[in-house]
Amino acid sequence: MASPHTRRALQDLKHKDENSRCFECGAHNPQWVSVTYGIWICLECSGKHRGLGVHLSFVRSVTMDKWKDIELQKMKAGGNKKAREFLESQSDWEEDMSLQQKYNTKAASLYRDKIQTEAAGGAWNEAQAKKATQSKQISSVRNPTKPSSTTSENNNLSKGFPKSTSTPSFQKNSTTINYSSSTSSYQNQEEPDYSYGSGGTGGGSSYQNGSISSNVSFSDKKKLENLNRSSELPPSG
Repeated sequence: MASPHTRRALQDLKHKDENSRCFECGAHNPQWVSVTYGIWICLECSGKHRGLGVHLSFVRSVTMDKWKDIELQKMKAGGNKKAREFLESQSDWEEDMSLQQKYNTKAASLYRDKIQTEAAGGAWNEAQAKKATQSKQISSVRNPTKPSSTTSENNNLSKGFPKSTSTPSFQKNSTTINYSSSTSSYQNQEEPDYSYGSGGTGGGSSYQNGSISSNVSFSDKKKLENLNRSSELPPSG
């Protein structure tokens, strides 16, 4: 909660410089402020200012929030009338802009700098501020920030490119032997049939491990035995 001193100081400021109406919509008796610009705003517009982010607009309640001395000094340096006159005098500020567009203009940037400088007790010069702003813009164009190697690597990974390393990667590729598929292909092949009369690699031989197959007829067995007998022995009956 604001201290009694802060509340008295804010109450005195509220009756000056059009501060009794919301800077954005004109609603009566605003209870919120944007410390960044030293302007007074209503509850509804304070929510919109919060949506801009604290880097563009730092919002405080007149009664409920604790205040720092520098914040109070910014309110004294500002005021709705001062803000309106300054911003409307800038070429890139237009009333029909959205709130987001307005506070991202060079005009808003200059006024933020003005309030901060004067709240700290300094003297602000518009011409010098514009020159400094232009120099920063030129510098950013000439020396764009280069992405770090980590950022580039993350971008490559997000696009599906492999991570680069100093040692060779042993990831699977088209030349890698797939043992599971090789085993599977061998298992799918049928074992050759070496029995008599088959069309297998046995070439019609009736032998299996050096003996005659048991499923061959008796007469065929005899014929085979006679073929393999020595020529000096008589044929078996």
